[in-house]
Amino acid sequence: MSLVEEAPKGRLAGLVALRDRLALELDTAEQSRDVAALSRQFTDVLLQIDQLDVKPATDAPVSPLDEMRRRRAERARKMG
Repeated sequence: MSLVEEAPKGRLAGLVALRDRLALELDTAEQSRDVAALSRQFTDVLLQIDQLDVKPATDAPVSPLDEMRRRRAERARKMG
């Protein structure tokens, strides 16, 4: 999924593409300072996606990242 292709589709599509790109970069980062910076950006993108509070279509497959985001948002709602 390309950021260039997804960004024009709207905020959520752009954020999801960015999330996936950051996850890939985190998995392949070789420098610890890169991991720290990417982790901050990744966390911020996840928060922005959570704040959109978009529910996936019931027939759409749910990625592991989307499931993690759903559980995190649910936990945050319960805590406060």
